[in-house]
Amino acid sequence: MPHAKGKITARELLDLQSHLMLESNLVGQFNHFARECTDPQLRQMCESFARSRMDSFQRLAQHTNISPIQ
Repeated sequence: MPHAKGKITARELLDLQSHLMLESNLVGQFNHFARECTDPQLRQMCESFARSRMDSFQRLAQHTNISPIQ
C-alpha cells in the first residue's frame, strides 16, 4: 500500500526492528566464528561477513528514525 514519502507505518517499523535484531545476531555470530577459526582464510571471510552485516544493520537503523509513523 503506497504512503506518503518519509512516513513509515507501525508495521513497517516493527519489521525493520525485527530485521535489525537479526542483523545484530548475525554480526555477533560471524565475529564469534572469526575468533574461533584457526584457518586464516576462513577467519578473514567471517570478519568480512561480520562487516557486511554491520553495514546492513547501520543502513536499516537509519530507516527507524523516519517520522512520523502512520
